[in-house]
Amino acid sequence: MHCKQDPLMELSLTRRVVIFIIGVVESMLFAGTVFGWPQLVHVFKVEGLYSHLCDDSTTLHHNHTARPPPAHNPFNNTRCWDRNTTFQFSSSHKVGVEQCEAQDERFALIFTVTVGCYSVPAVLVGFLLHHAGLRVTRVSAGTMMSMGFLFLGMATKESPNWVFVAMILMALGGNQLRMSVMQFGDLFPLHRSTAITLLSGMYAASASLFLVFQYTADAGIARAHVCWVLAGISALSIFLSFIMPVHHIPVLDIYETREATKDPPPLGKSLWSGSSYLHQFWFFIMLFAINVYQQTYNVWVTGSSCSVREAGLYSMFFSYSNLFTVFFGPLGGAFTDYMVRRARDTPSEVGRRVKEIQAPFWPLLISSLATTITYACILVFRPLAVYISLVAMVVARPCVIAVSTAYLRIRFPAEHFNRLLGIYGSVSSLLMFLQYPHFMWAQHMYYPAHALVLALLVLSYTNPIHLLFTPLMRDAVVIRDQLEEEQLCPVRTLKKTFRESP
Repeated sequence: MHCKQDPLMELSLTRRVVIFIIGVVESMLFAGTVFGWPQLVHVFKVEGLYSHLCDDSTTLHHNHTARPPPAHNPFNNTRCWDRNTTFQFSSSHKVGVEQCEAQDERFALIFTVTVGCYSVPAVLVGFLLHHAGLRVTRVSAGTMMSMGFLFLGMATKESPNWVFVAMILMALGGNQLRMSVMQFGDLFPLHRSTAITLLSGMYAASASLFLVFQYTADAGIARAHVCWVLAGISALSIFLSFIMPVHHIPVLDIYETREATKDPPPLGKSLWSGSSYLHQFWFFIMLFAINVYQQTYNVWVTGSSCSVREAGLYSMFFSYSNLFTVFFGPLGGAFTDYMVRRARDTPSEVGRRVKEIQAPFWPLLISSLATTITYACILVFRPLAVYISLVAMVVARPCVIAVSTAYLRIRFPAEHFNRLLGIYGSVSSLLMFLQYPHFMWAQHMYYPAHALVLALLVLSYTNPIHLLFTPLMRDAVVIRDQLEEEQLCPVRTLKKTFRESP
């Protein structure tokens, strides 16, 4: 790595623990805050942001009676018609908060831009970490997060466009913070995958932060005042950065045994490999499915509800469920570490390394299944489907990011980690702008639009499955560790202690 700090720097146990705790707390609060968008949308709708876009020509319903919607509208909620219930309306504008199509499209556009801004610059962040270092990146992240909360407090019904600026800044800052924190897994090399997935799990939990706005609104506290407090808390990241190494967390690598005298293979060897292509596709489609689920969530639960109160309850459940992600995120990493430790018993050196690469197979497969279940639920407009999707999302959201990060750390050389993390994030986020046209397509052809994504999810299973092909993984090990011909045949000598006979 290109750095100006002592390559043999050692951190005391106390300092390592403090840095790791800081990373956990920051991840839990701010690393992925913008993905709590469904909860924030409900708050904005109650406050009437962008309600000026709503008139009789843009609403899905024109009276207060729960009657069958037009034929082109997929939200055919017969559960409410059979009960002869009546929709409840917000006082923010004359139409129901959940019935304005133009307002939904504006919020969908904001979320699409936010998701794009979250990771499109990730490749730059990766190189920023690689060259400028940890401290510079974290100071930049804390500054943008703090400013984002300040602008969010300025957004009102009269000036709603501040939401665009606020969400973009929070997205940029949150991603820089997340990528900086991912280094903290190197604080504990023997439990690196567990540490990385724990930090990623906390990142998923940060999506519940926006729940505070609904509670404070009920208590009569202005959103602007809450934003000032959050801006102050997020600014602490700037000052806490000065107790950390200037450039990077010192790396002690247990996954690779390449001789220290050898230079790492060029980045292209990793980037243009078959595993890289498969993982890029897997990573993109998993994130795309999760983000479309979040983008569609507010509209979907409206179609599954009989009142604004019921829809608001589902929005709160979304935030509550994100709190439980902290318990599931580390499981994939813990299992991966367990499989890596088991691989050490393999007599063949190459065989051991192959098994290490194959260690993330089950975490990757389970993450894929959980994401597929989460997404499939939005095809069913019933409360039970909402609950099932939230349970599956508790597994999918933290595990996709966490397991992907741990897999990259094992599969490719350590020197490529930050840059590959950034490149995959940027490519996925550029493609993520497809969310908005997909949302518009789903407004008119709901089931075909979402069926296409389900088909791509099934196709992405090729990524974990390809790990089972041992010859492919053996070739990957040879390229990654730059093994010579004589290193492919020897068997490691297992040390044994024999007691001499008396």
